Amino acid sequence: MPHSWQQVTDPDAVKVFLSGRDLPVLGALMMGEWAVGPLAASLHLPLNAAHHRVRRLLRLGLVRETRQTARRGRPIRHYRATSEGYLVPYHATPLGSPEELVGMQERDFTARFLHAVVQAAAPLVRDERDVGLRVFLENGEVTVDVTPTAGAFQSAELLRPDRPALLLGGATLHLTPAEAKALQRELSELHARYAARRGPERYLLRLGLTPDVPGDNTVPGDTSGPGDAPGN
Repeated sequence: MPHSWQQVTDPDAVKVFLSGRDLPVLGALMMGEWAVGPLAASLHLPLNAAHHRVRRLLRLGLVRETRQTARRGRPIRHYRATSEGYLVPYHATPLGSPEELVGMQERDFTARFLHAVVQAAAPLVRDERDVGLRVFLENGEVTVDVTPTAGAFQSAELLRPDRPALLLGGATLHLTPAEAKALQRELSELHARYAARRGPERYLLRLGLTPDVPGDNTVPGDTSGPGDAPGN
């Protein structure tokens, strides 16, 4: 956790954090110093696009030039983020509610996560016509999920060694407050244990727990969130 935070209130700078388009560039520059060429290659961006985004972040005071490396012709400029932590106050955003702020933070990761889920689950699909939405009773609860195959697909199949490391699904749990806090601690400890590892492959993790606040979009007894993919 950073010891200090750079507060961002300039409207144009705030847009950087709400749009998500420039965040991969800013994130890389928060991790270390980069010249634009290697940065573009690392992020799989066209060189011109990387130059444009770095210049934009520089103009907005989110990135600084750290040094220049001499070479024939123009020197190579190196850049780094101005801080290891940025804070965008809610009052500095044009959003209408805290829910919108949470939604903005979740949006890009959700799109990336769902795309990765579909790609990871593709080997499970034998015929695309078999993919479908299921709503069914199980253990006295209404369950909603998406199945990759026709028939009674079971999430336990994903635990087989030859299946992708894919685990999805929401649930409505019936717990005491003490049990909910115990689950919160256990999930946090489990996440911290694996987050400290540095394996060769990248995996996306969604982890959430909250007291339920029923609304119009809640199915009575529902044990999953909308849009759950195979593995519920």
